Amino acid sequence: MQTSEEPVLWEQTRGCPQGSCSGPAFWNIVADEILSVQWPQGVHLQAFADDFAFSVTDNTREGLSKLALDKFKEWADKNKLYVSIETSSYVLFNKLARGPTIKWGNQSINRKSRLKYLGVTIDHKLSWPSHVIEQGKRSMDQYQHLCIIAGKTWASTKTSEGYYIKQL
Repeated sequence: MQTSEEPVLWEQTRGCPQGSCSGPAFWNIVADEILSVQWPQGVHLQAFADDFAFSVTDNTREGLSKLALDKFKEWADKNKLYVSIETSSYVLFNKLARGPTIKWGNQSINRKSRLKYLGVTIDHKLSWPSHVIEQGKRSMDQYQHLCIIAGKTWASTKTSEGYYIKQL
C-alpha cells in the first residue's frame, strides 16, 4: 500500500475474522482470480460466497477427473486456503458404469447419488423427487415445531381457499 511517506508491505499469514466488515471485500479479491480463469471448453466454475461448484462435461473418465481440479488446487494452495475433502462431493450425471476417480491432491473426493447445493437437492438423474421429498421433510419438521410452540391454544382450519390458523 502506498502511504504519503513510503510504500508499506504486509505479509498476510492468516485470514480475517469471520463476520468482519472487510471480510467479504477481501474474499472477493481472492476469489476473483480463480473466477476469471479461462477454463477449457466443457468446464464451468460457479461460486456463491465461499461455495464453489464445477460443472464439467467430457466424454472420457480421464477428462472428467483431471480437467479442472488441478488448476483450482494450485489457486487454493497459493492463497493458503483449506478445502474440506470431508464435505466435498460430486455427482455424475452419466450412465457410465464406473465413474472417474476424482482426487484433491492424494485424497479421493466422495461420489454421491445426490447432493445439496445452495438449498437445492440435485440427484444423479437430474430429477426433482429427491428435492421435493427433502423439502417435505423440512416442512413437516417446521410444522411439528410450530405445534409444540403453539400448544393447544392454536388450531389450523382448512377452507376452500386453503389453511388458516386461529387462536382458540
